[in-house]
Amino acid sequence: MIVCTYGFPYAESKEATKDLNQEFNFVAAGEFGCGDEANRTIKGMINKDPEIVIALGDLSYNKSAECWITSVMPLDDPGRVKISIGDHDLTKKMVKYNDYLQHFNLTKPYYSFDYQNVHFLAMASAKNSVIPYKYGSDQYNFVEEDLTRAHNNKNIDWIIVYSFRPFYSSLTEHLGEPDLTDTYHPLFDKYGVDVVLQAHNHNYQRTFPLIYNESSFFPLYYPEISYKDNTTYKEPNAPIFIIVGTGGAELHSFAGTVPYVVKQLEDHGFLNVDVKNSKKELRLSGTFYENTGMNRQDQFVITKNRFRN
Repeated sequence: MIVCTYGFPYAESKEATKDLNQEFNFVAAGEFGCGDEANRTIKGMINKDPEIVIALGDLSYNKSAECWITSVMPLDDPGRVKISIGDHDLTKKMVKYNDYLQHFNLTKPYYSFDYQNVHFLAMASAKNSVIPYKYGSDQYNFVEEDLTRAHNNKNIDWIIVYSFRPFYSSLTEHLGEPDLTDTYHPLFDKYGVDVVLQAHNHNYQRTFPLIYNESSFFPLYYPEISYKDNTTYKEPNAPIFIIVGTGGAELHSFAGTVPYVVKQLEDHGFLNVDVKNSKKELRLSGTFYENTGMNRQDQFVITKNRFRN
């Protein structure tokens, strides 16, 4: 069951209870476009039969949203596809933007919902001049209130944030966005966000779990690494930031790496995330599949004590 909360007041499910056998998967990618590679990404997602599909912005590079909406139709069961807004989704007359909001039954480009024991928060981090996200904006107030309530909800074990512009990045087309990092990473640390999904860069990047470092500065942000393992994180107590701008648009190459990025790839594909409870622990595992042969190019696992709440 999905409970959507597009604005205040926060709508919490009356039926949400701790189910010890919860299990589901979701997929994510951004920077699709409407070509053959995007269709391969969508086909791979279909093969994983996800309960939720997260599209991370820059959905169509055409003047119209229609081509991408048509492409994703095989996944577009009511309520299954969730979107964030990218720069290319904001045209001068906002035609594509309004078409996306109408098609996906959104009243605002930032919203949240619960699925089983996971809280999902969508942020709108495209052009700040069009959809403000800085401190004191309506969106900032929504995000802070939403994360507070999710953190205090004992039926929620995981908090996933998805957005468009990257908070942190290796050396490639776009660097991390300083306004986002300084404004929201402290909130993510405070309220226990587990994973942050982003796009904008047309490649794949995964960081270690990161703690905000207020002494770092643009253009070289160096957050604190809370758990320095390549794949396995037990109670990391810090969010992992993942760029999945691999949906189909032409890829961006890397000019280098940074110490807090543990994996970076120039491949088209998507991230599949499995959420599962066992007798002893809560488990969230992610796998990046590239399109050519559906090969697993990256894997990671986060675990928590099952009865932590």
